[in-house]
Amino acid sequence: MAGLKTYNAKRRFDVTAEPPGKASARRGHAFVIQQHAATRLHYDLRLELDGVMKSWAVTRGPSLVPGEKRLAVEVEDHPIEYNKFEGTIPKGQYGGGTVMIWDKGAWQPEYDPHKGLQKGHLSFRLDGEKLQGGWHLVRMHRRPGEKRNNWLLIKQTDDAARKPRDKDILEEMPRSVTTDRTMDEITQGAARHKPGKAKSVAKQPGKKKTPAKARTKKKSTALRAKEPVRRSKSGTAPLPDFVEPALATLAGKAPASDGWIHEIKFDGYRLQARLDHGKVRLLTRRGLDWTSKFKAVAERVARLNAQTALIDGELVSEDDTGVSSFSLLQQDIKAGRSDRMKIYAFDLLHLNGKDLRNFPVGERKAQLTALLGRESKTGLLRLSESLDESGPVLHKHACRLGLEGIISKRSDAPYRSGRGQDWLKIKCSDRQEFVVAGYAPSTADPQAIGALVLGYYEAGKLHYAGRVGTGYSHKVARELFKRLKALRVAKAPFAAVPAEERGKNGALWVEPKTVVEVEFRGWTHGDRVRQASFQGVREDKAAKEVVRERKVAAAAVKSPPAKRSAAPAKKANKAKTEEMVGGVRLTHPERVYWEDAGVTKRDLADYYTRVWKWMAPHLVSRVIAIVRCPEGSAGQCFFQKHASAGVEARFLTLVPEPDGDKAIAVKDIDGLVALAQSGALEIHVRGSSTAKLEHADRLVFDLDPGPGTRWPDIVNAARDVRARLAGLKLTSFVKTSGGKGLHVVLPIKPTPWAEAKAFCRAFAEAMTADHPDKYLATATKAKRPGHIFIDYLRNSREATAVAPYSTRARPGAPVATPVEWSELGKLKSADQYTVLNVLGRLSKLRKDPWAAMGRLKQKLPGAKTLR
Repeated sequence: MAGLKTYNAKRRFDVTAEPPGKASARRGHAFVIQQHAATRLHYDLRLELDGVMKSWAVTRGPSLVPGEKRLAVEVEDHPIEYNKFEGTIPKGQYGGGTVMIWDKGAWQPEYDPHKGLQKGHLSFRLDGEKLQGGWHLVRMHRRPGEKRNNWLLIKQTDDAARKPRDKDILEEMPRSVTTDRTMDEITQGAARHKPGKAKSVAKQPGKKKTPAKARTKKKSTALRAKEPVRRSKSGTAPLPDFVEPALATLAGKAPASDGWIHEIKFDGYRLQARLDHGKVRLLTRRGLDWTSKFKAVAERVARLNAQTALIDGELVSEDDTGVSSFSLLQQDIKAGRSDRMKIYAFDLLHLNGKDLRNFPVGERKAQLTALLGRESKTGLLRLSESLDESGPVLHKHACRLGLEGIISKRSDAPYRSGRGQDWLKIKCSDRQEFVVAGYAPSTADPQAIGALVLGYYEAGKLHYAGRVGTGYSHKVARELFKRLKALRVAKAPFAAVPAEERGKNGALWVEPKTVVEVEFRGWTHGDRVRQASFQGVREDKAAKEVVRERKVAAAAVKSPPAKRSAAPAKKANKAKTEEMVGGVRLTHPERVYWEDAGVTKRDLADYYTRVWKWMAPHLVSRVIAIVRCPEGSAGQCFFQKHASAGVEARFLTLVPEPDGDKAIAVKDIDGLVALAQSGALEIHVRGSSTAKLEHADRLVFDLDPGPGTRWPDIVNAARDVRARLAGLKLTSFVKTSGGKGLHVVLPIKPTPWAEAKAFCRAFAEAMTADHPDKYLATATKAKRPGHIFIDYLRNSREATAVAPYSTRARPGAPVATPVEWSELGKLKSADQYTVLNVLGRLSKLRKDPWAAMGRLKQKLPGAKTLR
């Protein structure tokens, strides 16, 4: 067995207690899950097949929540004798660390397992002491450079499944099923608690009865949890009053090599929790005492099982989706609200008289995990877990979930105060602190700011960085005005007044004392921030500390040079430039389509594959037009309505037109991927089906803002359209355009185009007649400033509107995204959702915002009704 040869080659059996590998002649259906505290804690799933144990390393362990995917990395086959191994693999050996038999039992494939493994989808059932029911293993597409097959472990929906709010089985049943020991007890060599196996049955939600044996076990666990953490005999180091925090350096890419651990980057306040014999102080990164501001956090730290400790972490407020938000944290602090607050601990500098700063980060995290105990995944004080994926993959996932980014740390590095390259931060968007050097008053309210003038320090001098004029509410704009008015000075704090700030529209200058956090999309060639958005005031940072963050290259372990060989080189080159996605061949999948967002052709194809089920109802069997940008969004783009060179027609439906041309329509996911291959960065769809081209079944009111209009004006316009349609007993839907405005969409029963267009025109003219100061029904350029154009012209036979979930050929890879009407007030812009974060949004939705769209067949009233 080749797999067991690999197993044997990686181990020294004169050093480790693991069993030597040999294939078994017997055939059975055993399974085992072993918790393994190696470099990173994970759970090894092993299924008996053909005399060996097929094995996967499940990074976060199995989840009983259907649809919750857990990464399972395929590893070498193990011998069946390994099912009985529980103990410690010596440090320095392969997989060094503690191994626990967390669960065991029998498994049964639902069909031929050999075909399932070959196909990449294995369905099976488990009959274990903890895990029951049906499961899926689904193989992911291997990316260039990946050496192993990555799978996803997913629970099937059945009686053994749990809901997201139910208790995690890993936390509920943390002990060995054979010896009833914890991981710490196995590491310390403690004896088994009782002979024979410890039968454990996972309590299912709704079941009230608990076996007596289980109740006894729970009680003994609680008693052990109260035992004090043992103090090292050699640990005599005094507890520091304060340690200058380690700071991460901004990097352009996450390190992909070994030797790094990765964590989620949180969006909050850095805090150092100092515990000294029951007394707690919470210190900011500058050493300010903020204990009184966060009393609940201090009380939680005081209950830790330690005499002295110094914990490094981040205080955050999380929204309903579990994403931290700095602006939300500021709101909570002002309101005295703490229910959304949590502190994520990511490092331990001191514990019970022992200074841990010279220990590698992996060892510090292990002691931190033990200190926080079972509540590390719930409650107010939580562990910032090290995630077992490569840096680039984790960074992409973080961005798609709408997170700020990731932190990468050298696994062998000590804790070094100050900024260095042991810690790297890789962000999903450009974001940093700036000093406020001045402000421009609001044109709508003389007691509010309209924009802030930004700067940063370099070599002791303040440098101009442009303005930020969006991102704050009217209330915040007034608060900033009051704050900055008190700091007014006559002279600019820059060496010279920037050209943009000269003249009658120049800024009012202030003392450079206020620090704000700003999100933006890169720097212009003139070193000004692009598309900046205000996030909040930073009270924890001094103005003189604010510098321009410049990206560095992530350090990496060099790979050995490849052997030269002409033939293999050609094959390798072909593998890099061609890739199959479904039935479509992608050429140059690494080609970048959106440079500012780093989105490639492969990423676009992957996005459309994953969003297909949401997009298909609004795209299939409808004539489309596309915007093609073969060289990416920054290159030349052109509009295409018919089948022609550059688009593989075999993947599309060709629809004859009266003029003899053939329009195009998408029939399946391969057609959508083929469009991505052709460089189609936008997909626009008609308001009729291919079966009834002469009849409209969807109408679109495109709210196109003119100069001087604000985002709240567009939101109010959409609500106005909805209310007017509701007055006609018509139900409408809304989506962001991915550009500047919103689209209100009205599903109707098939109606001749002339009648449908007449209704839309009369509707737009009625809105304009009622509010000529707000709306326009014509696109007259001279009248556009301060008005919103109710564009009804998209409602004709050949006119199109951007399709739901289509990308746009604009900076940031934005996506036209359907939303609930109730979400409008929370939206910040029409391009808020992008390829990098919209899938994270969809994964958290309880229902499709447009689920009812296809069921509505509404009759239009006569145009005269509107007048």
